[in-house]
Amino acid sequence: MEHRNRATGWQHAKLSGHKNEDLVKMRLDTDENFSASLLRRLDRLDAHIIQTTVGGLHEKNVPSVNGRKTKSKTDLKVYLDTNEVINISIKKSLGGQVYLVKAGLFIDTFERQFKSKIPLDVCRAINLFWSAADDAVDIIKAYGDQTITKNYDLQLRHKSLNATTLKAYNEHFYNALLQWFTDNAYKLAKLSFSMGAVQDSKEWSDFVWYINLLGENNTDDIFSIEDVCNAVQEAAKNETYYGSSYGGTTIQLPFGFVQWHQGQIQFHHDYGKLENLLK
Repeated sequence: MEHRNRATGWQHAKLSGHKNEDLVKMRLDTDENFSASLLRRLDRLDAHIIQTTVGGLHEKNVPSVNGRKTKSKTDLKVYLDTNEVINISIKKSLGGQVYLVKAGLFIDTFERQFKSKIPLDVCRAINLFWSAADDAVDIIKAYGDQTITKNYDLQLRHKSLNATTLKAYNEHFYNALLQWFTDNAYKLAKLSFSMGAVQDSKEWSDFVWYINLLGENNTDDIFSIEDVCNAVQEAAKNETYYGSSYGGTTIQLPFGFVQWHQGQIQFHHDYGKLENLLK
């Protein structure tokens, strides 16, 4: 039953997300003050909006860097009379999933998008932390703290090491993983908010807009993703650390956190953290 509830909840979030996007588009198309406010915040005071489009329920998959298809991070395209197209990612919630990917695909996507290799020790740590290592269960049995049954059982169930077990097994991996997330904070934010696995840079998002026209919250804030990425990297040294619950199953990030979710790497965004960084 729990699984169905979770699936139903996810479906509701998806549908209400699309409904919110449609409402934003409608307001932009019909409310001059609303569209003028957006242009002002985009620093496009002399421009006019010709057209807007949203992906909606029928959003098309676009080519990915991995040679398959993927979802675009862009929810709203704003076409201006300056021949400019502004790509916007819309967030109706103040927190939640921003990027979900299996460990192997994450490594491949990161390396292709940024044309750089993730060090082998970091790849190994990623695979151990996110259910992609064949020997994870053996390591948990050998190095996991069995006195805290809840944490121990959770690791076995997820086939993933928490931070405490990772440190006990190999302190170098424990340090290298955290250091890599710290050093690559800019790229991780860019991947999460703007790029995903999308190949064509014309499909990447330029801005993230926290707006909810469904009456669930009153937020209306828009951030340049480039500003987000730069601020995130600047804050990374102090704001990147292993979480404390369940022996450390998350890595806290300047823009949210990253955790295990259904055998995948799940990045979360956090409006409060972004607001603190950018205001």
